[in-house]
Amino acid sequence: MNIAILYCRPCGYRSAAESLADELRERFGVAVAVEEGKFGQFDVLLNGELVASKGRSFVRRMLTHGAPPQHEIVEALDRHLGGTSA
Repeated sequence: MNIAILYCRPCGYRSAAESLADELRERFGVAVAVEEGKFGQFDVLLNGELVASKGRSFVRRMLTHGAPPQHEIVEALDRHLGGTSA
């Protein structure tokens, strides 16, 4: 299982991405890549498939402020994994 978090550095999302990565590592016991992405971006991918996002279009990313709530991202990953987390 590969989890990647793409975040916008200028938006200040790095700390949210690192905090989420720490929780995902602990909860799912996997490596999580945290990478700088596009402006306004905060996306979480599971095996290359988008499972949580701040918004895919540039306009949506600009209108939505802040990273998605961490608990919603964890729940989305859990749903994609069939509720198999610890």
